Amino acid sequence: MESRFWLFAYVMLGGALLFAGGYYLGLSGAADTKIESPKIVSDRNKKELKKELRQPEIKAVSDPSASKMVFDSNINESKNPLEERRRGGIREILDQFVNQTNPVYKYGTLAEAMKQLNSDNLEETLEVFESIPFGFENMQEYRMLLYAWSQFDPYGAIDYCKSRASGMGAGFAVSGVLEGWAARNPEEAKSWVEDPLNRGMAKLYNFGLIKGWASTDLEGASEYVMRMEGGDEVQKLASILAEFYQKRGFGEVSRWAEEIENPKLKEAAFSKLSRTLARDQPGELSRWLEEHADKKYAGKAFENLGARWGETDPEAAIDYFTALPEGSNQVQGFKSVIGKWAKQDPLSAGNWLNKQPASPRLDSALANYASTVSRDDGASAMEWAVSITEEKLQQKTIRSVGQEWYRKDRNAVEAWLPQSGLSEDLQKSIRNPPKKNWWQSLRDL
Repeated sequence: MESRFWLFAYVMLGGALLFAGGYYLGLSGAADTKIESPKIVSDRNKKELKKELRQPEIKAVSDPSASKMVFDSNINESKNPLEERRRGGIREILDQFVNQTNPVYKYGTLAEAMKQLNSDNLEETLEVFESIPFGFENMQEYRMLLYAWSQFDPYGAIDYCKSRASGMGAGFAVSGVLEGWAARNPEEAKSWVEDPLNRGMAKLYNFGLIKGWASTDLEGASEYVMRMEGGDEVQKLASILAEFYQKRGFGEVSRWAEEIENPKLKEAAFSKLSRTLARDQPGELSRWLEEHADKKYAGKAFENLGARWGETDPEAAIDYFTALPEGSNQVQGFKSVIGKWAKQDPLSAGNWLNKQPASPRLDSALANYASTVSRDDGASAMEWAVSITEEKLQQKTIRSVGQEWYRKDRNAVEAWLPQSGLSEDLQKSIRNPPKKNWWQSLRDL
């Protein structure tokens, strides 16, 4: 249960951090970008709009004493709407943000406002945010507010979070404050997280702390995480570090991952690298992973490599795993590649399996193939399921394949079951397939 909880927490926080991209893009480009609603533009008088967009008029006048042309310096300033809003104050910008529906303009406008946020205009800013529900659906807006607020008053921002929400909701919001705070002053932010009064949410707060800390002091953040004790949540922190090290290039991030001593953190780092590199850089990643082919901590990485590479070049991927030393990582690779290959080209994937001698190392691949094929050809999939050598996996696969087949062609399954040789319990289970939830149905499309 704890593992599921922290996985959910990490996904939720990851979504919030992902949305932050709009904030940074807005900060870097807002000063040079004309942010204006397309509707407002379309409603303007075309003549006035053309005049506004035109370069400033340069008037040539005669200067007899110099016998040359000089230019009139009395030129109107550029009527840049962004500049006009800036002079109008943060409230005017926020009012346009609230009424905007185009997300590109909307969050660019909010970024412009957050650049100006300070203690003097905080109160009027919060008046605007009172009309915005403090929930997951508005996480982007609030994360931008809290990040900007943390640059001059993190304690006040934290108190605000706790006044608008409680429990997990407040915890996620405070993590957003901590990211901005740690980017500016990691030691101060760390001290707050480590305070015994904040221990209850410390695991969640650490996501924001490490994200912000790593953005300005990656080595310091890494050293801190490597000393931590914990479970899944610490592994997620290692994944965050891997994202930052990856920006320095594959050579540095791979060295960092190899030097990690804690097996769980090492596994998390390897897994993160494989997820981000397997599709676009499978060759480089696969060559590096060869050195770790017999290591348990690389298991998830080989699984990710097989799944991603199997989407783009399954034949190259299957050749790579065939050449690896036999072991659990090879087995995991076969399973992942075959699962993707069967979706794209079930005939070619099946031909490859047919050419391989029966072996326990292919059982997981056979199970994955049978499950995938069962969505289109239940009878054929059942033949593959029966060929699995490991009994427990065989029975599990027969059940899932049989249930899928029963959903698609009940009469054919009823004709097959009496002569199948399956136990009464297994036959009964096949005849009573559970109803699929919406996510399972979506995966079948």
